[in-house]
Amino acid sequence: MAVSSSMLKGFVLATIGLLSVCSSLLAQQSDFETLPPDLLRLGGQTDTASALALSRPDLFSVAGGSLLLHGLPVTTFLDGRRFPIFPDSNRLGLSPLATFPVAFLSAARVQSTGASPAYATDAPGGIVDLRLRQVATGGEVGVFYGGSGGKYGRQDFNAYILGGVGTPNFEISAGASYENSSGRGAFFAH
Repeated sequence: MAVSSSMLKGFVLATIGLLSVCSSLLAQQSDFETLPPDLLRLGGQTDTASALALSRPDLFSVAGGSLLLHGLPVTTFLDGRRFPIFPDSNRLGLSPLATFPVAFLSAARVQSTGASPAYATDAPGGIVDLRLRQVATGGEVGVFYGGSGGKYGRQDFNAYILGGVGTPNFEISAGASYENSSGRGAFFAH
């Protein structure tokens, strides 16, 4: 099979087209600026909208509880997925950033230049992609005290404490309990 000049020309044009698409996608990814959590927590704000406006007043402002980027509405993502699930909630005044705690974030990625149609068409101001912390912590404490009177009366006291910390790949849990019971119990002989 012989390679004609038209086949070679088509291959070269297809290769150039593929490279231009890949370079434009890479350029879109580099348009994001990452704001670290230390910068967001610097002002002591607890909600994300106020923290962003305080940390970068040259980019952000807050109006009526909604975050604005260069004075225009933003589209919000949570770990790369559209947030909130119902986009009309922003129009109703239910901005997710006005109530989303900064303590849950590992970073906020901001695209302040023209938003890509791949992300959203209704983001005239840009895109804010919130990145969640991947460390989970928790704890529980419980106490029980009870007593009963009568022939088999008794008093019971139980207390416990549990705690844990973990990442998606590793978890540590610890706990302790105490139990004290006084009184007579019924014993049945067989």
